Parts: sequence; structure tokens; C-alpha cells
Amino acid sequence: MYWENYAKYLHDVRGWSPPSVTTLDESSTEVIERLSDPTRLDRKRTKGLVVGYVQSGKTANFTGVVAKAIDEGYRLIIVLTGTIEMLRAQTQRRIDMELVGVEGILAGRDPDDPYIARYLDYQQDPDWPDKFVRHGSDLDPAGIARIRRLTSQANDFRSNPAGVQLLNFRRTNEQQPFNHHDNLSHNDAHIAIIKKNSSPLTHLVNELRRLGEATRADLPVLIIDDESDEAGINVRKPRPKSTSEDESDEASPTRINGLIREIIRLCPRAQYVGYTATPYANVFIDLNDESELYPSDFVIALDPPPDYMGVQQFHDVGRDWDDEVPTVANSNELAYIRPTHGDADNDPDRRSAELMDALDAWVLTGAIKKYREANSSLRFRHHTMLIHESVSTAIHEETAREIENLWETAQFNSSTGHRRLRRLFEEDFLPVMRARATDAPIPPDFDTLRQFIGEAHAEMEADGDPVRIINSDTAIESWRRKIDFQTQDVWRILVGGAKLSRGYTVEGLTITHFSRRINLGSTLMQAGRWFGFRPGYQDLVRLYILRTPGADMYEAFEGLLLDEESFRDQLKEYAGFDNNGQPRLTPSEVPLLVSQHLPWLRPVARNKMWRAVVTNQAPSGLHEFYGLPERGAPANAKNFREVVIPLLERATANITLPFEFKGNPGQVLAARAGLIDAREALTLLDRHEWHPDFARSVKAVRQFLNEATESGKATDWAVVLPSTTGRKFPIPELGGEVPIVKRKRRSGQYGFVGSDPRHREAVAQIARGESVPGLGASSTRGVIFIYITPDRDPDTGPINRSELVGLIAVAAPTSSIPNGSVIKWTVPRFNQSNDDASDFNNRRQ
Repeated sequence: MYWENYAKYLHDVRGWSPPSVTTLDESSTEVIERLSDPTRLDRKRTKGLVVGYVQSGKTANFTGVVAKAIDEGYRLIIVLTGTIEMLRAQTQRRIDMELVGVEGILAGRDPDDPYIARYLDYQQDPDWPDKFVRHGSDLDPAGIARIRRLTSQANDFRSNPAGVQLLNFRRTNEQQPFNHHDNLSHNDAHIAIIKKNSSPLTHLVNELRRLGEATRADLPVLIIDDESDEAGINVRKPRPKSTSEDESDEASPTRINGLIREIIRLCPRAQYVGYTATPYANVFIDLNDESELYPSDFVIALDPPPDYMGVQQFHDVGRDWDDEVPTVANSNELAYIRPTHGDADNDPDRRSAELMDALDAWVLTGAIKKYREANSSLRFRHHTMLIHESVSTAIHEETAREIENLWETAQFNSSTGHRRLRRLFEEDFLPVMRARATDAPIPPDFDTLRQFIGEAHAEMEADGDPVRIINSDTAIESWRRKIDFQTQDVWRILVGGAKLSRGYTVEGLTITHFSRRINLGSTLMQAGRWFGFRPGYQDLVRLYILRTPGADMYEAFEGLLLDEESFRDQLKEYAGFDNNGQPRLTPSEVPLLVSQHLPWLRPVARNKMWRAVVTNQAPSGLHEFYGLPERGAPANAKNFREVVIPLLERATANITLPFEFKGNPGQVLAARAGLIDAREALTLLDRHEWHPDFARSVKAVRQFLNEATESGKATDWAVVLPSTTGRKFPIPELGGEVPIVKRKRRSGQYGFVGSDPRHREAVAQIARGESVPGLGASSTRGVIFIYITPDRDPDTGPINRSELVGLIAVAAPTSSIPNGSVIKWTVPRFNQSNDDASDFNNRRQ
């Protein structure tokens, strides 16, 4: 009943198309069918994760899941929101409006009674009650559960001060457990919208304890954890492994994480479903601890909804500009991206000019929206601009003052301001509108638009200065009435940082100025508030983003796009069921891999990666495998005999590699070189033994090389031995004397001093696919670069063959490495060692 009414509401009131409702039906069913049947005899907890996109409609999906769960028999629904009360209140209003409905909000109370009306939610809300769902006579039949709210828009969960029990469940049929249909059909569905704060969660834990173990044991509970990678993750560092059987290696969990785990522990039939657009912290949770929140049973990826503008819509990944000329019609970057380079400390004038350009764009697009309202049925309640430069509140204050000064001197309604706006209209917005406006009306010229500039400017200044700083819970609450997107029109410039990044939906966002330097993937993705739905003004969106050599944030988002696509492709392996109706593969059986395409952009903060290990790493440049066993170990002689010599037997040609080093052309490296098949090379490398502390790194790179070979991205390798001047040593298997170099072991470490940077530069051209004398060119050719050195200290006097070791370095074909580098992380399963992490992939074969 609740799902049918929710679907009808979305179509009739929210204006969703039938295909969109059908898509939501299918995606929410995909979640529901992975949860435990609430009436099943044996008790089973389920933990899963739903991966959406930033500002893409995850709330609609979990509202649909909640509706279907109530229809199926779940009688306690807990929705965990972010950490800000305003976000909790927004989620409360959304679920009240679209699912709970007028009947659940009134709960039998008379709204016409002035005394009662004082305590009712939404009495001043312009959408009450006409746009709130009504269930009407659908609630009349016997066995239909009514929804009882445990929280309201004004109040988070708290215990009743009079000691009245808030959770009220009873067994009509005492002969059957509570989860029997006879009992579920005679109980209300209780729903609580709770922010992730210790106080309301502690109250809920206490209420569950008061409920009694007998009722809790068979109470079907659904926990929805929105933004599940925030606040609820246990970030406490694990203790070192204990050697005592009665000592745990687990540190006590962080407060919020511990409370969520306690709710699940108290309820044996609890079903936990996390929702997030940045899932990496969730899959780095310790999967060996059954009490943890690792999504052991399922991970589902939601498809992007129609007309959603995500990372893909702002980038040109996969486009080959050799075959076509980029224009604003075919290039997302040309259409939407405006690079910035100014800096408040080093180039303040340029920064001010760039901010002024962004302000002009905001005013101009506001005028275009007014024009479109006057010439079509389009309506734009909100028109916003976001400025995100830092997490420092002091910088927010400085930026806001600068924006206010620029605004006061901009003269938008004067001839001076109109000259700037005309240039921006004709050079930027008009070409993009003509290419991408679809059905939205386009002003034919600036003069036609002129009258709407004053109208837009007036709305922006309706309450004076349009700038608002949003950088704390207090700031959000203080401006709540001025920036409440649900109850009034908002035409504002918002300045802030972290508080504008997580869960806070900036409606009507059209212009963004983003210059914050971020080196964590999850933080950066959540900062992308410009992602979302832009009906009727998609062509007007502009992103002014920092693009400097040391901090190219646009490139960083492109790296995130590649990471995201890799993760979502992997999730396809977990989709579907076998003939017995069971998932074909679960994350507990085969842990997920998280890719990192940019070496400086880690997926999440270190305190959310305590258990993560590298399972696959692309060798960036020439990757040195110099971690040999201890000096004198028999394995060194075996390595030289069974790996190094067979590899060098392929290097039969004497070649000269020309190269440029540090701006100096005309450099050459003489070497012996030859080719070896990729599979044969990997077979030889697999025979090599390494120092135990280095083996994990080798396996991570080895996994990447195997994937590159299997996919045809690496077909052969050039084996290169530099012909250095100096010492030689006779090795009959290699046809005579070969060059010997000096390389010492690093003090206190197992590795050796690294390769000569000139040698690295000389062989890099081979990996880049360039033509070199004696070898030709191949885009699928890598390099195996080898030194021979005596492993001794001091390295003086005659050399014995037994002292010789081979130092191997590898450069993968550049074309096989997305963006020049890729790292894959995962969490080891049960007692599996870190060294064996790459073996997880065997289950995927």
C-alpha cells in the first residue's frame, strides 16, 4: 500500500514520468530482495551498501525501500542522517511529506484546535497540507500498518521524560513469535529520523533495551544509514596483534560507530543498508569483525537518473580529439569549465578578476532564467552561486567581504556593468545556449535580455546583501529561514567549505567558484555540489575551477571519474542471483577493490584505511624491484641463475638510446637489449624470491602486470642492460663479459640504492611506445631494466660470481596505465595475510 501511494505521489505531485517511477521501483526492489524476509523463522542480520551519485536522488530510493519494507512487515524503521540538524529536519520533512502523510503527522489530532495546532509540524509550511501525501481509505482495511513517528521536524529522538515507553509493540497471538504475520499485521510501523549524534542514538539504545529481549529478538528492524561513510565509520586505529588468546587486537570503537553497532546487536533481525556516493571508507571497514558495519551481504550501484549532471557531464573522458575538433557542442570542458589561476596570497588581482567574472556569470544567468520564465512554462524558484575556497572560517570571512565589495562596485545595472555582461553573453553563454539549450528559449541578443537584468538583480538583493557564509551548524541554523530551499525562493551567494560539501543540497546552483586544494578522493567528490539536476538551465551551468600545475582540481575530478567507473564496473560481478535465489557473489567472499588513478589523491583519509592494503599497483615510471633477500641468502643465487640470466639471454643486440636529460639534448645510453614475450617474462618474474617485507609491493604490481597482459595492453617487454663503462665480469651464458655497477644496500633497509635518473629517462621512451634504434616502436611494450652488482660491503677487490645479484626495474607500457598511474586497495579477508591480497582476484576469474 505504502509503495503504491508513494509511486502515485511522485507521478501526480512531483511530476515524475512513468519511466522514472518504474526505474525507482526496480532499483528499490533490488535492495528489498536482498533483505531478510521479516517473517522467516530463523533470525538473520543483513548488511549492505547502495552506491549512488552526489545529489542524484538517493533519498527517493531509500524512501521507496522504506515504503516497501513497511508493506513487507518491518515495524521499526531507523533513518540515520548526517551530523547537522538542518539536514535531519530536511530528511524528516521529505519522508513526512512523501511517505508518512497527513494522517501520520496529525495522528488523530484536530489541526483546527488552536491549542493542538501549536504543537503540530508544518502549520506554517506553504506546502502543508496540499502537497503532502494522503493515504485516505487505504488505511481502513484490517492488517494495514499505520506509521507512527518517533521524531518530528523540530525534534530528534529523545526518551520521554515521564518514562513513557516510546516503542510500543504487542503480540496479538501469544502462541506465535512477534514476527509472525498475525502479530505484525496488528502493530504500527515506528519510524525515527535521527542524526548521527551520540545523544539521540544513546536515547534510542536505551529505549531498545527497555523494550525487552523477547520482543527485540523477533522485531523486524530496517536501518537506513544515509551518508554512511560519514560519522559512523570506526576511525580508531586497531591495536597491534596480540599473542595472548584472551587479549583482543581491537581497540574500542568510536562513539557513533559503537552506538550503531549496539543497535544492530540488540536486534537480531536488524537489516542495515548504507547509502553513499563515496563508498570507499565503507569497503575499507574490517570485514573480519562480524559486529562491524562492513557491507558483507551486498553492494548495489544505482544508475544515474535521466538529466543528471555528474562528473561525466563535466569531462571529456574517452573522446578522441584526433578525429574531431572540440567545440562547445561536443566538449563538456569547453561548454562548462572556466579555469582559474589566481591566488589570494600570490596573485590577488587575478583572483579578484576571476571572482568578478563568476559574479557576472551569476547575474547574467539569473537574467536568462527570468527571460525563460517570461517566454515559457519554466519556473526557477532558486538561483544560487557557491564559492568554495577553503575550510578556514577566517578565509570564509575574508572571501565574503571581498565578494561584498565586488558586488557593491560591480554596477550591474549601469552601462559599465552592461558592457561586461554583453561581452560574457556574446562570447560565452550565447554559443553554449545555441549548442545545448534543447527546448529552453534562448534570448536572441543582449538587448532583448537587458530588461531582465534589473529584475534578477532586484531578487538577488531582496534582503540586502546576497552573500551568506555557511561554515558551521550555528551558521546554517542562523540563516535557516533565508536559505530554506523547501519553504521559500532562494537567490543567494553561499560561501563556505566542509559544511557545504556533505549532504547539503544547494538548490538552483548555477555558478560555482571552486579553488580549494583537496587530496582525498571522498572529500573532493562530496565537494562537487555542482553535480545534480538542472532542469531548464543545464546549458547555463559554469564551473570556475582551480587549474594550476601544482593543484589541477579539474584533473583531480577526472581521476575520480576513472576511480568511480572502475568501482562500478566491479560491482556488476556482485549483481544477480543463482538458481537457488542466493547472490552469486558477496563482498564477504570477495572483498571489493578501490582504484586510485592519481598517486596524490588517496581514496579516503588514512584513519579510514587502517585495514586497507595495496593489491594492485601500476608501476609509475621505472618501478624498482630492489627488495632482495638478506645478503648471502641462497635465494639470491637462485634468483640470479633462474631469473636474471634467462632474462638477459634475450638482450643480444647492442643498441644506442638517444635521450634528453634536464633540458640537455644529445644524451645517449649504450645498452644490450632484446625482446621477450609478456607471458614468458611474467613466468620468469614469478620465480623470483623477494625480501618478506617487500613481497606485498611486488604482488600488487604483479597483479597489474598480469591484468595488462591478459587484456593485451602489454604484449612484450624490452630487456635492457646498460653498457656502463668500468668493471666487467665474465658470464659465459651471456656470451662473455658484462658490465658490473656499484649499488649498495640502503642502511638499515632491505633495498638497494636506486637507478641512475639518466638511465630511467633513456628507457622511458620505450614504454611510451616511441621508436628506438634496434627495437622499433610498440605501444604495448614495457621495459625490464637490469643492473648486475656484487652484493657486498665494502665493494672492493676481485668479484666472485656467488656475490652477483640482479637488480630488476620495470616500466609498464604507458598506454596500459590510466592517467599515468593506478593503485588498487582492498581489505584482507579473515586470516589471509597482506601478501596474499592479490589472490582475491582468483574468485573473479
